[in-house]
Amino acid sequence: MDAVKYLKDYILKAEPLFTDFFRKERAIARNIDPLAVEVVDNLERFLQGGKKVRGALTVLGYQSVGGKKINNILPVSMAVELMHSSLLIHDDFIDNDLYRRGKPTIHSLYSRKYSPHYGASIALIVGDLGIFLSHKILAGSKFDPVLIRKAILTYEKLLVNTGQGEIMDIAFDFKKNATWDDVRKVRIYKTSHYTFAMPLSLGAILGGANDAVLDAIMKYSEPVGIAFQIIDDLLGIFGDTKLTGKSNNSDIKEGKITLVYLKAFENANNFQRNFMKKWYGNKNISADKIDEIKNIIEETGSFQKCRNIACELVVEGKRYTKGITTDKKILEVLNSLADFTVERNS
Repeated sequence: MDAVKYLKDYILKAEPLFTDFFRKERAIARNIDPLAVEVVDNLERFLQGGKKVRGALTVLGYQSVGGKKINNILPVSMAVELMHSSLLIHDDFIDNDLYRRGKPTIHSLYSRKYSPHYGASIALIVGDLGIFLSHKILAGSKFDPVLIRKAILTYEKLLVNTGQGEIMDIAFDFKKNATWDDVRKVRIYKTSHYTFAMPLSLGAILGGANDAVLDAIMKYSEPVGIAFQIIDDLLGIFGDTKLTGKSNNSDIKEGKITLVYLKAFENANNFQRNFMKKWYGNKNISADKIDEIKNIIEETGSFQKCRNIACELVVEGKRYTKGITTDKKILEVLNSLADFTVERNS
């Protein structure tokens, strides 16, 4: 089975669970306040759509070590997706993005009611509520308490790494002479540990994984996660907004320091380098100058160089899949997932 089919199959299994979960949370919210119901509605709306990669990988990690109780791991996968959406709600505010998955972001939605500060405040709390619900689901899951404790400790450790990666990501955009080592460190903590290592490890631990398997998961996740983020950065500039659901100009306006930017700047001529110094990260940049930045990225070979690096990282990560599982079907999904990170268009 390839990764795309695995993801689609996961969504079919998980969506009824999500619907039932929010129905119950909505009933609880009705006893609190109409605003509480509205918040639950908006949290559910925010979760709709997307590939549900992290939820699917939680189940995949569980199956990789022979886990059979799918009805027990599915709620845990939902907890991971709740955490993901909650962090995205915070991230959208940090990046000042107005749309996510083609819909208004939570902070922009509530900003329309009173003020930007009100919108930001509500968004932060909605994100927090999703995080609290995620912990509640995981702590109450139907696994051995010893495994749940180990899973929660790993979950929290990798989420702390994610937070550190986010802080570095924000700070490094203002760092003079940022290097690929700086960017790579951010990608490992913010993306590799969060998007791949965390859900795979969580599922594997609840399936009874030993330390050797968890080590292989980390060795697989780090290069594949960096590749995933490199492609994400390319899509952030050249992606079709109808497919990604996000702006393809915001990274340029915000001055995001990515491998794409670093390679373009490194290989630019004097005119191109000066142009990028002046306009990359300038919030008043015009549409034609944004197009020129994109032209420079292509003309300097940065676009293709970054794709090549991502492909090399995928090859590196795939070397460790046999240390994760001996199940041929799961191996196929893990390898296909690694390839998918560089083949995707959204």
